[in-house]
Amino acid sequence: MWTAKLKLYHKDCPIVNRAVKFGVSVISYPRSHYSRTGKKYATTVCKFVGYDQDRKNKFLEDLKRDPSISRLDISGDVFVYEYDLGKEGEHVMLYFDPEMVFVKPTVNSPDGHEYWEVACWSKDKITKFIEELSKHMDKSEVLGIGQVTNVEVYFPSVMPRLSPMQEKALMLAYQWGYYDYPRKIDLRELAKRANISLATFQENLRKAENKMMPMLIERIVKPEEKK
Repeated sequence: MWTAKLKLYHKDCPIVNRAVKFGVSVISYPRSHYSRTGKKYATTVCKFVGYDQDRKNKFLEDLKRDPSISRLDISGDVFVYEYDLGKEGEHVMLYFDPEMVFVKPTVNSPDGHEYWEVACWSKDKITKFIEELSKHMDKSEVLGIGQVTNVEVYFPSVMPRLSPMQEKALMLAYQWGYYDYPRKIDLRELAKRANISLATFQENLRKAENKMMPMLIERIVKPEEKK
């Protein structure tokens, strides 16, 4: 199977421009595109990455005011929106080949770019997609393209559900280098950044790690080793 990693920017994207404006990261899965009453629409599922609730709220309030957003449904850090493309609207999914798959969710970064990773059995189809997509982007860069024997696909539906405090603890620990070697920060400093007691932070982090650990072990243990 062939995979390609892309770095994109188009100025009319309702998500990545707000990621820059409010300093947040958003992962997204473009879901579908369709026509209704003579107009084109596209639907996307998104999730915030991070813990600054004030920035998330400002992002969503600003998104609600966008006249191109025809529908918006919010559930915690996850939101789904329908984008009104009008009669001549542009959207990346209009050029996406049905034989391709998203290996990972799209990353809408505060640096102003979208990062895509897609896969397909056919190199020609990926190449054609990149060529067509680049015509409609303000910026388009291929970070890598190649053939692989094992494609690791991200499945959000099987990820363990963390509480907001557990997710915040895990994200803080990761972002500030708690899992680096050597460690760049200790638990006491992380608790200060979370503005909670050391004991509470440690409990939240441990519970988050315990929920994540079975999934991580499952990925590295061979079937015969489980017996």
